[in-house]
Amino acid sequence: MALLVLPLLSLLVGQAAAVLTDSGLPSWWSAATFVPGLVLCFASRAWGLLGLACALAFQWGLLAHHRLLHPQLPPHHVRHLPQRKGPTLIEGRIYREPEERGGRSRWYLSAEREPAPEGDRKATGNVLVTVRNAYRHWHYGDRVRVPLRLRAPKNRDTRFDYTAFLARRQIYRVAYLHNDWEAQLVSRGRGVRGWIETARRRIGRFVDRRFEPDAAGLLKALVLGDRGGLSRETRSRFAAVGMSHVLSISGLHVGMLSYAVYLLFRGLASRSTRLLLALPVHKLAAFGSLAPVILYTVVAGARIPTVRAAIMIGLYHLALLSGRHANVFGSLALAAAIAGLCWPGAVMEVSFQLSFLAVLSIVGAIRLFRQTPLLRPPDSLRPGWWQRRRPAILLAILVPVFATLGTGPVVAHHFGYLSLAGFIANPLLVPLVGFFIVPAGLFMGFLCLFFPAGSAWLAGALAPSVWLFLRAVDLLSGLPMAALSLPRPDWATVGLIYLLILIPAACARRFLRRTP
Repeated sequence: MALLVLPLLSLLVGQAAAVLTDSGLPSWWSAATFVPGLVLCFASRAWGLLGLACALAFQWGLLAHHRLLHPQLPPHHVRHLPQRKGPTLIEGRIYREPEERGGRSRWYLSAEREPAPEGDRKATGNVLVTVRNAYRHWHYGDRVRVPLRLRAPKNRDTRFDYTAFLARRQIYRVAYLHNDWEAQLVSRGRGVRGWIETARRRIGRFVDRRFEPDAAGLLKALVLGDRGGLSRETRSRFAAVGMSHVLSISGLHVGMLSYAVYLLFRGLASRSTRLLLALPVHKLAAFGSLAPVILYTVVAGARIPTVRAAIMIGLYHLALLSGRHANVFGSLALAAAIAGLCWPGAVMEVSFQLSFLAVLSIVGAIRLFRQTPLLRPPDSLRPGWWQRRRPAILLAILVPVFATLGTGPVVAHHFGYLSLAGFIANPLLVPLVGFFIVPAGLFMGFLCLFFPAGSAWLAGALAPSVWLFLRAVDLLSGLPMAALSLPRPDWATVGLIYLLILIPAACARRFLRRTP
């Protein structure tokens, strides 16, 4: 485990350290990080090699993130174009599905050339375009020609580094477009990714036709990862009850979907005597639940929390299929390493922090509580109904509480509030979302592509559950002291809070190990 965890921590620390450096990376950092490994080589070759691996991981994380924050760009990059008062004509391709929100649209444009009367000039780089009035339909892969007033992004909040947030996505210029009639469509995009985005749009249009606006916005956020249909009032109500994480597709949704499909497949396969005699049903169900997880990850846009959950679930199922014991912490570390390598600087993203902290707190707390009589399996040979079901019921209640406690300090640092209603709302409502609304919504979206009549029937059956969920969130958000505003703690205070949580937990685990 140390062979993976220590280099991983070095990689993430190196990415975080890149934020503290300026445009000129100090050369002494490289030498200083290799000194401990070289010293350890004289004492122990194994520890010395591990130290050198940690130094290499730190350097890679530092340089990869620093290269994004302070890039050396070619002369034809849009960052080097002059910021004129008038617009600059840019032709490029929309490399991500536009985000629609409140009549506005956000385009992610990859520049290709700068048309001019004297001849086209090459242009490269990504531009985030905000369209105030969007009347036409724009899709992923569209090649457009549009006049833009290019500007450097600026930080409006001292707590949120918007410039670094865009730099990690290789966006160094933003632009504003008053009306999309100023843009000219050159050609439509095609390909596999274009087909996937077309399917996402068809599902979104079906949801808009079959559900009320608030319910449609919630379903599109849960199934497609599109939060553009959520009103500001709906977002504030979810924040008040500590359930903003439900609106962003995370490992919670993917894990519950996988478990629900696993139970469904195992139940169906158990009805066949031939399958029970010929094949291990639990392995067959685990293999069958992989396809919905992959489909959900692709449909949801393959963001960091979703990919992390898909990797962990895939590793768990592979261990189950091979007859080995799944190491949860090892799977989590491998998923974090893949995310850190594929998305340099991911450790500074709020989604990365909350996603991994939630899983760490849940797994650690469950391992601690399993040593108590609350979650132990029954000792009697013929246990009653409550004794058999008690661990599962208590886990369903305690898991959201563990996640809320584990992510609370980071939420307070980024957003400045603590939701007391979340301790009630999460255990009651999260199982409804994960075990019913998300699987049924994904199945409904798949049906609407190939069997519209069946999807219409399923939409009618799903509507009462979505209405009940939104109504419960509305009622809980109206409770007195549902959310408390707090002064935002700095990172040193956040670390101290986690230390105060970990010390009693470590002492309790040590005490429980000695208890017979």
